[in-house]
Amino acid sequence: MNESPPRPPGRPRSEASRAALLDAAYWLVVRRGYGAVTAAAIAKAAGAGKQTLYRWWPSKGRIVLEAFLAKERERIDRPREAAMAAGDLRRFLLAECAGAEPFDAALRFLVAEAQGDADLMAAIRAEVVEPRAAALRAILSRRVAEAERIETLVEAIDGAIWRRALFGEPLDEDFAKGLAALAR
Repeated sequence: MNESPPRPPGRPRSEASRAALLDAAYWLVVRRGYGAVTAAAIAKAAGAGKQTLYRWWPSKGRIVLEAFLAKERERIDRPREAAMAAGDLRRFLLAECAGAEPFDAALRFLVAEAQGDADLMAAIRAEVVEPRAAALRAILSRRVAEAERIETLVEAIDGAIWRRALFGEPLDEDFAKGLAALAR
């Protein structure tokens, strides 16, 4: 006899509500700024209750992080993935910088909030910092033989991108080209 597992208590989670909440979080933060947006405003804009938001995410920071990462994947993953497949550091950095620019204002607030939220800090590290460093490491390993130099370049390039993003400085084409030149 095949019995289905018992349903957990409470209302079942709705994927449609989740998608609406992510979309609302992204657009509200883009339009108003992270500091001016509340979890209640995100829920209202999505046509959901605040309790629905908190069933999916433990904090405003986590939903905003996920919303921006989802939009970033929609916009830059194809150029980024093509550059990675080709081992083209310059194109990879151009895609990274183009994708980071719309996210940098929210990222500043998220990093500040993460100083007092270990869960959010771990999420930023796991979902933003480490995947980008791993992709950069993979591309550099095609160009640079010494493992120690690869790690130094990852730190230098990633650190420069983070510094510019956190201080609201341009992540433009000239900057990306200059970073790529470090690996010659």
